[in-house]
Amino acid sequence: MKKLFVLAAAIALVGCAEKKPLTPEEQWHGYCKSVGNAARSIMLDRQNAIEKDKAIEHANKVEDATTKAFILDIIEHVYALPEADIKSDIEGAREKIRVAYTEKCIATPHKDMPDYKPF
Repeated sequence: MKKLFVLAAAIALVGCAEKKPLTPEEQWHGYCKSVGNAARSIMLDRQNAIEKDKAIEHANKVEDATTKAFILDIIEHVYALPEADIKSDIEGAREKIRVAYTEKCIATPHKDMPDYKPF
Protein backbone atom coordinates (compact mmCIF):
# COMPACT_ATOMS: atom_id res chain seq x y z
CA MET A 1 0.00 0.00 0.00
CA LYS A 2 2.83 2.36 0.87
CA LYS A 3 4.48 1.72 -2.54
CA LEU A 4 1.21 2.57 -4.28
CA PHE A 5 1.01 5.88 -2.41
CA VAL A 6 4.62 6.74 -3.30
CA LEU A 7 3.96 5.90 -6.96
CA ALA A 8 0.81 8.02 -7.02
CA ALA A 9 2.66 10.93 -5.39
CA ALA A 10 5.48 10.66 -7.94
CA ILE A 11 3.01 10.68 -10.84
CA ALA A 12 1.24 13.71 -9.35
CA LEU A 13 4.52 15.61 -9.06
CA VAL A 14 5.46 14.83 -12.65
CA GLY A 15 2.09 16.18 -13.77
CA CYS A 16 2.72 19.41 -11.88
CA ALA A 17 6.21 19.97 -13.28
CA GLU A 18 6.74 23.12 -15.26
CA LYS A 19 6.48 22.78 -19.00
CA LYS A 20 9.43 23.89 -21.05
CA PRO A 21 8.81 27.04 -23.07
CA LEU A 22 7.76 26.37 -26.65
CA THR A 23 10.18 27.14 -29.43
CA PRO A 24 9.02 29.65 -32.05
CA GLU A 25 8.44 26.73 -34.45
CA GLU A 26 6.29 24.90 -31.87
CA GLN A 27 4.34 28.10 -31.26
CA TRP A 28 3.76 28.53 -35.01
CA HIS A 29 2.59 24.92 -35.32
CA GLY A 30 0.14 25.52 -32.45
CA TYR A 31 -1.12 28.65 -34.20
CA CYS A 32 -1.50 26.75 -37.47
CA LYS A 33 -3.46 24.03 -35.70
CA SER A 34 -5.87 26.76 -34.59
CA VAL A 35 -6.08 28.10 -38.16
CA GLY A 36 -6.96 24.59 -39.36
CA ASN A 37 -9.61 24.24 -36.65
CA ALA A 38 -11.05 27.60 -37.67
CA ALA A 39 -11.22 26.37 -41.29
CA ARG A 40 -13.13 23.32 -40.11
CA SER A 41 -15.57 25.55 -38.20
CA ILE A 42 -16.06 27.79 -41.21
CA MET A 43 -16.86 24.71 -43.31
CA LEU A 44 -19.34 23.62 -40.63
CA ASP A 45 -20.98 27.05 -40.78
CA ARG A 46 -21.22 26.82 -44.57
CA GLN A 47 -22.72 23.35 -44.33
CA ASN A 48 -25.26 24.75 -41.87
CA ALA A 49 -26.30 27.54 -44.27
CA ILE A 50 -24.56 30.44 -42.52
CA GLU A 51 -24.40 33.13 -45.17
CA LYS A 52 -21.04 34.33 -46.50
CA ASP A 53 -21.71 37.97 -45.58
CA LYS A 54 -22.31 36.92 -41.95
CA ALA A 55 -19.05 34.97 -41.95
CA ILE A 56 -17.16 37.97 -43.36
CA GLU A 57 -18.81 40.30 -40.85
CA HIS A 58 -17.62 38.06 -38.03
CA ALA A 59 -14.11 37.72 -39.53
CA ASN A 60 -13.76 41.49 -39.80
CA LYS A 61 -13.91 41.69 -36.01
CA VAL A 62 -10.56 39.85 -35.77
CA GLU A 63 -7.90 42.39 -34.87
CA ASP A 64 -4.72 40.47 -35.68
CA ALA A 65 -3.85 41.07 -39.34
CA THR A 66 -2.27 37.64 -39.95
CA THR A 67 -5.21 35.78 -38.45
CA LYS A 68 -7.73 37.96 -40.26
CA ALA A 69 -6.00 37.30 -43.60
CA PHE A 70 -6.11 33.54 -43.03
CA ILE A 71 -9.77 33.64 -41.98
CA LEU A 72 -10.87 35.76 -44.94
CA ASP A 73 -8.93 33.46 -47.30
CA ILE A 74 -10.64 30.42 -45.77
CA ILE A 75 -14.06 32.03 -46.15
CA GLU A 76 -13.43 32.82 -49.83
CA HIS A 77 -12.24 29.27 -50.48
CA VAL A 78 -15.03 27.50 -48.56
CA TYR A 79 -17.85 29.59 -50.01
CA ALA A 80 -16.52 29.09 -53.56
CA LEU A 81 -16.91 25.30 -53.27
CA PRO A 82 -19.99 23.76 -54.87
CA GLU A 83 -22.63 22.89 -52.28
CA ALA A 84 -22.83 19.32 -53.56
CA ASP A 85 -19.11 18.84 -52.80
CA ILE A 86 -19.39 20.01 -49.20
CA LYS A 87 -22.53 18.01 -48.47
CA SER A 88 -21.71 14.69 -50.16
CA ASP A 89 -19.20 13.81 -47.41
CA ILE A 90 -19.88 16.23 -44.58
CA GLU A 91 -17.20 15.06 -42.14
CA GLY A 92 -14.71 14.44 -44.95
CA ALA A 93 -15.13 17.99 -46.26
CA ARG A 94 -14.48 19.41 -42.78
CA GLU A 95 -11.39 17.29 -42.26
CA LYS A 96 -10.04 18.03 -45.74
CA ILE A 97 -10.28 21.80 -45.23
CA ARG A 98 -8.79 21.55 -41.71
CA VAL A 99 -5.76 19.66 -43.00
CA ALA A 100 -5.35 21.89 -46.05
CA TYR A 101 -5.29 25.13 -44.05
CA THR A 102 -3.12 23.72 -41.28
CA GLU A 103 -0.54 22.75 -43.92
CA LYS A 104 -0.92 26.04 -45.80
CA CYS A 105 -0.32 27.95 -42.58
CA ILE A 106 2.73 25.88 -41.64
CA ALA A 107 4.22 26.56 -45.08
CA THR A 108 3.63 30.31 -44.74
CA PRO A 109 6.76 32.34 -43.92
CA HIS A 110 6.38 34.37 -40.75
CA LYS A 111 8.45 36.67 -38.58
CA ASP A 112 6.34 37.29 -35.53
CA MET A 113 3.85 35.19 -33.66
CA PRO A 114 0.31 36.49 -34.24
CA ASP A 115 -1.74 37.59 -31.28
CA TYR A 116 -4.50 34.98 -31.13
CA LYS A 117 -6.61 32.88 -28.85
CA PRO A 118 -6.19 29.13 -29.45
CA PHE A 119 -9.23 27.68 -31.18
